[in-house]
Amino acid sequence: PLCPPGPVSNFKVEINGDGSLTLKWKSDNPTGAAGTMYQVWRRIGAAGAFAYCGGTGAREFVDATVPPGTTSICYQIQAVRSTAVGPWTQFNVNFSTSGESTSVDEGQPVKIAV
Repeated sequence: PLCPPGPVSNFKVEINGDGSLTLKWKSDNPTGAAGTMYQVWRRIGAAGAFAYCGGTGAREFVDATVPPGTTSICYQIQAVRSTAVGPWTQFNVNFSTSGESTSVDEGQPVKIAV
């Protein structure tokens, strides 16, 4: 049996012209592992429940449903393969009203392409 999928890391966000966000990440998986999917959940703001955004077999996801005027989003991503699951990893994305965009991963800087 293979080990569970690894955690999501090296999270990056690209802001697209239509207001959607392209999320990209890395995840180390055991050699020979196939069929890993990633579950993406989102919470708008600092509190409240997470809502399921979707799943992908790639290490990227487009969030096309970001509400206008959003200042903060917390994404929660988990790798899943068959009956094995990796740990949840959370990433906070913050947008300022000054036109600058910043993002942090548990207190660490994350690259944003605008």
